[in-house]
Amino acid sequence: MRNKQAVDEYKASIKAQLTRKGLIRGQPRSSMLQAQAGAGTSRSTTRRTRGQSSTTTNAPSTSPTLNGEYPTFQQPQTRDNGLLSTMPGSSRFPAVDTIYTDLNGLDLNTSYFQNSPQLPPATLSLPNSQPPAPSPEYDFNPMGSQNYFNPNVYEADIQPAPEIPLMSGQNSIQESHVMYYFENIRRVHSLLSNSTVMNTTFEEPRGALTNAVCALASLHYTRMRVAQGLEAPDPNPEHSTAKYFYDEAYFQLVNAKQIRGNHTETDVLAALHLVCFSQLSGGTTDWQPVLGIALDWIAQLGLPNDDNPGITLSMMNLAGQLSVKCTMLTDIVSSLTLMRPPKYFALYQRLLSWNDNNLLLQPGGMQMEMLTGCPDEALLAIGEISCLAYWRTTEERRGSLSYRELIRRGDDIDRRLRPHITAHSSAPSQSPTNGFMANVEATFPSEDVRRLLANVFRETAMLYLHTVLNGASPAVPEINASVDNIVQYIRQLAPTDIDRTLVLPICLAGCMTDNSMHRDFLKGRLQAQDETIGNIMKTRFLMEGVWQRRDVGGGTVDWRELIRERGLNLLFM
Repeated sequence: MRNKQAVDEYKASIKAQLTRKGLIRGQPRSSMLQAQAGAGTSRSTTRRTRGQSSTTTNAPSTSPTLNGEYPTFQQPQTRDNGLLSTMPGSSRFPAVDTIYTDLNGLDLNTSYFQNSPQLPPATLSLPNSQPPAPSPEYDFNPMGSQNYFNPNVYEADIQPAPEIPLMSGQNSIQESHVMYYFENIRRVHSLLSNSTVMNTTFEEPRGALTNAVCALASLHYTRMRVAQGLEAPDPNPEHSTAKYFYDEAYFQLVNAKQIRGNHTETDVLAALHLVCFSQLSGGTTDWQPVLGIALDWIAQLGLPNDDNPGITLSMMNLAGQLSVKCTMLTDIVSSLTLMRPPKYFALYQRLLSWNDNNLLLQPGGMQMEMLTGCPDEALLAIGEISCLAYWRTTEERRGSLSYRELIRRGDDIDRRLRPHITAHSSAPSQSPTNGFMANVEATFPSEDVRRLLANVFRETAMLYLHTVLNGASPAVPEINASVDNIVQYIRQLAPTDIDRTLVLPICLAGCMTDNSMHRDFLKGRLQAQDETIGNIMKTRFLMEGVWQRRDVGGGTVDWRELIRERGLNLLFM
């Protein structure tokens, strides 16, 4: 059983620090953060000296404190006999006794990894590399089939290990990572860096969500150090601190299903963070199995067969609502890469459609644009177009494709989407508000930016539709016009971190143009971002691969087929 007093102290400590730094809504930003920012360069090269008396055969490689390099360590040689505790989960390694109150005071070169007492043996052995994870199953069956994923794909024969008591200092280590996450990750991935996730993280200081947050914090810090030339790339990322936290979170999620028989919204938020880990690491881990955990939870809730899923969703707590929305977004966006319909598209159609008569959708719909920049109608259209693309591929393989039916279905999507493009192309829109959005910070800095981003995504959906109807040919007038519109909208946005939300529009427009000026502009927007963080570099490689193949060989080049051919593992989020 958790120590409630310790948890409360943990929550109070982080909240106090975030409040001082102005990272909790309604609290003024203190001058401390500004002072730290001004001194950041000098501090970043400061190294902490530690004693030389401590020795062990499993000592980590030299790594300064978080004031300098982010900590890395070599996994013990006996990792095959590692420990995974029962949920909510404890670390496989003991922790330092010193309580740090600041990110810059943390030193993972202390007894956290050295001279540690032996822990009791566990019944679960950990592999030396990333654990084998079953991947979602899908095939080119007729559209009526819903068996895109194997429902038993996450079953595993894992026995719970004895629970390890909370050790002094465990929270201080993770606390520093959590602090770093909410101070920095929101700049590159704000979707899950909000107060809802923060409050949920506090509830399980050693749970899967906290470990997933720590994994992202460690990964981001290390990548930033590499980008600044302060350290060389890790030659063995499988033994990095980030991967350690990732493995902790992953096994806790698998173990949770074995212990409880189901997942919770906190588990789903952890799984979605592991999806983000794959994205921010450039695809070094497979995001499909952890997305499958979130999709399995959607089925567990009964939402796909709910008579009115919007009302059910509106009655969920904020963490549950955010989990459903982010799972829906990820499932729809992944459909472009996986070349299959979103698994629960019929559900998403009801949630995103303005015509559905339920309480949650009045008057502003799901309001996805406040989280992602992509408005409801554009996200719905992308899902519909993925279904249409899948149907076309299936019919072509059967030799029974009716172009008249293809055009009819495409025109139906066009008629529903185009009025939104016309209505919002120039007129400013009103910011939707409801109880959910009042508790999740808006991602974007101004109404003008949000309006431009929404226009970009609406036009991207239209471009996607034209590529499915006409093939990947830049010479098609409708394709050419959509690319021009996307470029025009993006030019009105100053290059900032917000460009990371535009990876899909930039990539699709870039792949679908032969205009050298458009190519240079779109490629430049990607290169303006730090390519060591996220899937920016792989996205640019994809665009350049399409250009090279089309310029040399001529004809049409399907960018989705090229993703599969090169195994790019891209997720355009």
